[in-house]
Amino acid sequence: MLSVRSGESLYLPCPNLDCFQDKENSSYVWLKNVSSTMSLVEIGTEEHMRVHYHRSVLYILQLSVEDTGCFITRRFYPDGVCHEFVIDLVVYEEFSPDLLFSTISSVERIVAEIFCPLCQYQEGTFIWYKNFSLISNQESDQVLRVREFSIESEDIYTCVCFWEHDGRKLNSSASLRLVIGEQPLNTPLRIVHPTDNSTVLVDMDTEMGITCSVFAGSTGRKECSVDWLRNKTALDGVDGYIVQQRDDEEFIHSVLLIRKVSQMDLYSVFHCRADYSYEEMFVSVTLKRRDVGASWLTLVWCSVCVVLLILMVSGTMKMFAVDLVLLLRGSFKKRNRKEDGKVYDAYVIYQKNHLEEATEKTISDFVTGALPTVLEKHYNYKLYIPARDDLPGEDCMNLIETKIQLSRRLIFIITTGRGAHEHGSSPEVYDVQVGLHQALVQGDIGVILIQLEDMHNYTHLPLGLQHLLKKSPPLLWRDGGKPGSRFWKLVRYQMPVPSCQRDRVKKTSAGSSCQTEQSPPLMYAII
Repeated sequence: MLSVRSGESLYLPCPNLDCFQDKENSSYVWLKNVSSTMSLVEIGTEEHMRVHYHRSVLYILQLSVEDTGCFITRRFYPDGVCHEFVIDLVVYEEFSPDLLFSTISSVERIVAEIFCPLCQYQEGTFIWYKNFSLISNQESDQVLRVREFSIESEDIYTCVCFWEHDGRKLNSSASLRLVIGEQPLNTPLRIVHPTDNSTVLVDMDTEMGITCSVFAGSTGRKECSVDWLRNKTALDGVDGYIVQQRDDEEFIHSVLLIRKVSQMDLYSVFHCRADYSYEEMFVSVTLKRRDVGASWLTLVWCSVCVVLLILMVSGTMKMFAVDLVLLLRGSFKKRNRKEDGKVYDAYVIYQKNHLEEATEKTISDFVTGALPTVLEKHYNYKLYIPARDDLPGEDCMNLIETKIQLSRRLIFIITTGRGAHEHGSSPEVYDVQVGLHQALVQGDIGVILIQLEDMHNYTHLPLGLQHLLKKSPPLLWRDGGKPGSRFWKLVRYQMPVPSCQRDRVKKTSAGSSCQTEQSPPLMYAII
């Protein structure tokens, strides 16, 4: 049904587009169904008539209410076939909402385009009204563009078409309603990756992909399209290139896949193009061949640096491992430890007889001087040294067994002395036997081996002691040294954590309680 206003004129083509465009092979007859007589009245073709037709177009000049009715177009083909098309026409004396052709709803567009539904197939000039007020500064066009519209843009828009027929100036009008829905957020379009004029390193004759990521906002994704061009030519559908697009919340990602990078690609400029309504944005990307030699050289240098760093770190840790353990042992010494029932931190075993004068003096200076001075006075260890700590009248054999069982470590002092081990019943030989039995058979006591003199071999020593020397080289005494020297650090490293029961005697601060750590397992220092 077509609604029009009286006083205007109507240019009405056949409602069938194919019918209207056929100018040569058909003949036409226009009829009106007169409802009062229930009959069809043929319309004339004379130009001077107010209602007439010319082939497939009906002209009604100066419309009146009496023109309301049903108009029929009959199309006759050369073979005698006839098609009939019907148009219901309603003429209103004044403006009515029923005159509105349609309602246009614009929700997600920045620019609304309103098309005038009249004079589509006839030349004419147009003016536009908003709420029946003339819109100034509008182009004389059949399409009205409402830019940057808001809720205030909602209204009734009317187009008036001016046209001529048989020397007479006529006009037609049509009205439409524009409805503005929820507007999208004004999110600025932004190409996040890649950056403009960027360069991508590639390998020849290989497959590679470039991703273009565009921020379009949650509502702008439907309006935005992203594609790739090479030297300003679109690549979608070009052989050897694949363009894929996917949405990710507020982003659009367009991936350009190059099947095989060629020399031509190196001399081309690739553009990622983002198209959003009437806005376009570009970033350019060029390809550069990767320098294979430089990459291998870089890889070799990096590998060498990593190896050197590992060696440096491992060497440093090995060099300072003892210092680190001693530092942590002193820093994290716990108070009020549960005692293990031991009394002595170490039992010292050394040869006392059948020695040369120089060797005897060396042993005496070390056992009665340096050893107790450093371990007992400086580091609070408790040693049992035979001959120094023996009580008169005690049974030597029982005393040796008891004191060794009450000790946490055995310190063997190794010298070049010969002959003493042949006297198996002597106390100094017995403490060697008991100590080796505890260390090798029962395995419940740690051993520290200290060598006072240079030796070419250890064949003069008991077999058990030789076995221990094969497992762990002895610590070599260098004629003295301060308590903080490397030798004493290694001795302390193999010693247990000193008992803090003796710390209480030296400390005067109240409330300091002590907890002793568990003794470390049997360790042998390597010199």
